[in-house]
Amino acid sequence: MKIFPKIRQELMEKNKTGEYLKYAIGEIVLVVIGILIALSINNWNENRKENIVEFKILQTLNNDLQTDILNIKGMIKSDSLVIESNKQLIIVLKDNQSNYNSSMDTMFGRINRYDVFFPQKDGYKFLNSKGLEILRNDNLKSEIVNLYDFQYALIAEIMDLKKQLYLNTNSIFNEYLETISSDSKVKFSDSQLKKPNDFNALKKNTRFMNHITHIYAEQIIFLNYAKAILVKMESTSSKIEQEIAKG
Repeated sequence: MKIFPKIRQELMEKNKTGEYLKYAIGEIVLVVIGILIALSINNWNENRKENIVEFKILQTLNNDLQTDILNIKGMIKSDSLVIESNKQLIIVLKDNQSNYNSSMDTMFGRINRYDVFFPQKDGYKFLNSKGLEILRNDNLKSEIVNLYDFQYALIAEIMDLKKQLYLNTNSIFNEYLETISSDSKVKFSDSQLKKPNDFNALKKNTRFMNHITHIYAEQIIFLNYAKAILVKMESTSSKIEQEIAKG
């Protein structure tokens, strides 16, 4: 019976084909696993690099904010001093019994003085250069964008308004006041001492009083804006520090 050797040969060939298929499938599986491992390692490396960049950005942002917070607090303190001085000066000028004395020279010198604030933006520029998507925390991302694109734009407008207020009123005040001292070593808001040309006449000068009461009201508005923005700066800084602490 020659049929049996033929069947045996066919079975052997089928077994070989099956072995080859198993071997080929095994090779494919190994290649796929290798590719997946390589992709996983590559993704891990990319994520690690992005995390390092994100950490540096957050650190730079927070360093900038800490500087900004100190600077705006300084501005608030200085402007508050000017506001309080103008408040007292208005009271003095409205008092029919008041008389001039040299201690008023500081108040007259402060009338339209103002301090300035220019934010640090290195961290935000760094963030924009890498793309906002580098920040994983979407809520924090929104808060940072709001602070820099809206709040800081608002305070830039305030700085411009303060400057314009100074320029528009300086010539008016100088018409009635004599500058008697300027000391570069003294804080900006106290750098000039001025005295009225005629104190008693000044008390009756409606134009002068209108301008000082106007600038006093505007200074309070500017101060309140600065205080509100300070709260947002401190809140953003705190959230950035929390994100940094997460690693």
